[in-house]
Amino acid sequence: MKKFFKSDWFKCTAVLLGLLIVLGGTLAVLNDVLFVSPEERTARAISKFYDTTPSYEVILDADAENSKREENQFGYIEKIFEIGDETLFKSTGINGYKGGTITLWLKVVKNEQGYKIEKIVLDGYEKQTLMSKFDAKYFRTFTDVTFDYENKNSIFSPKNNGEGLTAPMTGATYSANAACNAVNCVLAYLGGME
Repeated sequence: MKKFFKSDWFKCTAVLLGLLIVLGGTLAVLNDVLFVSPEERTARAISKFYDTTPSYEVILDADAENSKREENQFGYIEKIFEIGDETLFKSTGINGYKGGTITLWLKVVKNEQGYKIEKIVLDGYEKQTLMSKFDAKYFRTFTDVTFDYENKNSIFSPKNNGEGLTAPMTGATYSANAACNAVNCVLAYLGGME
């Protein structure tokens, strides 16, 4: 039995088991310490649009047990809240690179002429490439247009195909398609509101 405890095999197994226990415990502690709840994630995103977090109630909530998110041909949105003429959306555009998605936060303001996207912030993405190309300058292109109530069918496209509004290329055409679709998803939803 003494020979077993002195063997290299036992020593290696004991060291690996000790490492597994220490690293597993560390991971469990860090998971609790660094966990960000969906509510905190939403609050962090809202802080990019407002100095103080307004009181709000999620109107369309994709995480609710009975999902209330709005879906259309471009993807799906969550309407987070409305304050006066301002609405904050979380929108996920589909049909990106390898069938992936891009999720954006959009602040939309309603005025006499129609709807204007005031600000866009990137939230996340799946399976997309060249995401460093999606900076504030790229997203400002979407904020330059007011969508009047009569022309509800305007959509963005990463390619100039003679239809809709052209958005700038990023070097990642399919990823740009998902970004355009995230914006188009909100525009399609707003077009149906009137």
